[in-house]
Parts: sequence; structure tokens; C-alpha cells
Amino acid sequence: MKFSVARDSLLKTLGHVQAVVERRNSIAILGNVRLAAQDGKLQLTGTDNDITMQGAVDALVDKEGVTTVSALKFFDIVRKLPEGSTLEASMAKDGSRLNLNAGHAKFVLACLSADTFPENTSMAPVVTFDMTGEQLKKVLAKAQFAASVDDTRQYLNGVYMHVVKDNKGADKLRFVATDGHRLARIELTLPQGAEHMPAVILPRKTIQELKAIAEAAPTVAVAVSERKVQFKTASMVLTSKVIDGTFPDYEKVIPYDNKKLMSVSRPELLQAVDRVAVLSHEKSRSVRFALAPQQLTITANNPDQENAVEELAVEYSEDKLDVGFNAKYVAEIGSVIDGGDVNFLFKDSNSPVLLKDPKDPGSLYVLMPMRI
Repeated sequence: MKFSVARDSLLKTLGHVQAVVERRNSIAILGNVRLAAQDGKLQLTGTDNDITMQGAVDALVDKEGVTTVSALKFFDIVRKLPEGSTLEASMAKDGSRLNLNAGHAKFVLACLSADTFPENTSMAPVVTFDMTGEQLKKVLAKAQFAASVDDTRQYLNGVYMHVVKDNKGADKLRFVATDGHRLARIELTLPQGAEHMPAVILPRKTIQELKAIAEAAPTVAVAVSERKVQFKTASMVLTSKVIDGTFPDYEKVIPYDNKKLMSVSRPELLQAVDRVAVLSHEKSRSVRFALAPQQLTITANNPDQENAVEELAVEYSEDKLDVGFNAKYVAEIGSVIDGGDVNFLFKDSNSPVLLKDPKDPGSLYVLMPMRI
């Protein structure tokens, strides 16, 4: 194998590919990136056995071949080369080493045969459809933050993607995530071709890498089967297993009958919560919302008998109400809302609270109160 490739184009693609590779792995081949030089392209593949990322860059291929090298070491070498440089690579006759040259810099990387590199990209899709990269990244970001990080409940460690009918009978593509403390539900008009899509749970890591490749992609082709999903852009292909499990009936926890409406400036609320939370309890990060007509008072205190108070003007005309929240959760929901205002819908001090974005009727959030 012998090829040369522009450092800058290689770095971008290699950055996506190496991101799925686990840094510590008992299986040596899974720490490597697969390199295949053929037909004027250098094809790169990385995998952790659950998620596989593939990409290709233009290359001058003098001799076709395939091998694997350490993903982290190869990425670090390419990343530290000067911008605009060209990387030349040639494999030793016995296939055990890959020689890299760039200007006056020379490197020799150990190779492992590609024969044992796992092939996890084949799938028999049930449905295929297209989404814009911007749209896909946006809905995933709006839902992902609410996914659980508790490994004891794997079925909550991702975003539930499924097809539903809304209350008007219209087909929607819906994304839901929850950790039991908060819930995010985002829905879009159903893309053409997605009508019979099986419901799947996308893993957190898959979502993170998908957002990265979708960011600059005009279109993402989506393929979904019962066990795998695949996302294709013009330059990258991400194939992932889905989480095996049943997502809970989230509709039961959405408090549609909450009637006490508070509308507040989103930037002002987030800034006030951020300031007051400085003196909240280090573990609980709890803040108290005291509502009165046209006024919200946010308070916090800690075991050192320190406290903070801030008042905000709001639109609220119901009875007085005190509710405790985790400041971090309020901030995370506020950060994914697009509009200048955010609507809180309350029932009482102890019931789940419904949050809505006036600018995005397809999104809603549920936040559990805290006892403080």
C-alpha cells in the first residue's frame, strides 16, 4: 500500500472516524482505524463494535492496499502536522509497519492485519428517508440532554425515535428522552418514506457523533431496521446498533391538565437562576420559585446559612405557589428553547411542571419538582 493525501482533508474525516473508537479496549483491533487505499480514495473506518463510522478522502494511490493502525496515534500525528502539508504513506513489505512522511517529519506505526477488523455496517433497512442535517442536529440536541446516564436502566440511555399521530391525527416523527427527573419530547412532520419505521432507541454516543457529522450536511439519508440505524451524509456513514429494551410509556407523566401559566423572559430567567444557584446546596443545586401575581422570586440557601434572592417580573395571574427545582435542570431546558420567552404550566407545588417554547409548538418538556 502506498498513497499520499492532503493533511487538512484527512484530518476532518479522521476526526469523525476516530471519535467512535474506545481509548481503552481489551481487543487490540478495536483500538485501530482501518485504512483502505483504492480507486483514488483513502477509506477510513473506526468502530467500537456497536457504532461504526466510515469516511473517504481523495488520495493519490500508487499502490492499493488495506491495513489498520492505532486510531489515537494516527490522529495525533495528522493533527500535529502543519496545515496545508501532504502526508505520504507506504507499508513495509511484510505488512507490519506503516511509514509516514510529511516534510521533514517521519513516523513508523505498527500495523495489525485488517482481516480481523469487524464488519458491522451491513443492514437490511425496514425504511429509508431523508432529513436535513440542520433539522436532525437540532431535534437531537433538544432531546439528548434529558437522556439518563444511569447504566442500570439502559433503555433510558438514549433518545426514543418513533412515529406517532398527534391530537389532530397528523403523522409525526417524535424524539423522546427522560431520566426520570426531566423529560424532553420533540416532534416533526413525518418525512416521506418513514411511515412504517420501527420504534428505536438511539444510544447517547451515537447521537453525539451523529450531531457532529450532521452539522455541515445539507441532507442526511436515514435507514432504520429493528436492530440498527444508519445515517449517510455526502462524506460520512454512521452505522449503529440500537438499544435493546422497551421505552416506558412517557405519555403518562406529561401533565397536560396543568393550567397555571407563568410566562417569563428566557434570558432573564436563566441569568437569575445561574446567579442565585451560586449559593445553593452543592449536592442538590436546589432553588425555590415563589410565584405571586406578576412576580417570581427565586431563592437559594446552603448549610453555611448563606442565601441569595432575586426577583423577576413575569406574566402570572394565579394564586401564590412555591416550587423547588434543580437549577441545573432548569438551565439545561432553557438552553434548548429557541424563543425569547418560556412558558411554565403548574398544577401545585408537588406535581410535575410542563414547560413549552412559544416559538416551537412541536417541543415540550417536563420537570419534576424538588422538596426543599
